[in-house]
Amino acid sequence: MEVEIEDFDVELIMANDYQYFSMILDNCYCGNCGDTTTIVNYKSYLDNTNDIILKGKCAKCGEGVRRCIETGADRNSMKIARHIKSVLKISRNKK
Repeated sequence: MEVEIEDFDVELIMANDYQYFSMILDNCYCGNCGDTTTIVNYKSYLDNTNDIILKGKCAKCGEGVRRCIETGADRNSMKIARHIKSVLKISRNKK
């Protein structure tokens, strides 16, 4: 189950690596264009393994593109992602 998160959540999870986030956005593969592109109009999610999934559109052709940012390599990032997901699940269940 994916949980939508905000950009500030992504920044918390990525910590020092957030400085590379704009490069990640500019380095997505579009299957329609067959080339590297920038992902635009994206939304961020945490997947069932607490990796960050970006879902958006190709800046060149407008087709859907996705990008995965793995959090499992860094224990602290994984803990933060898991905590954010649990807090969001609790807060959304109260609505």
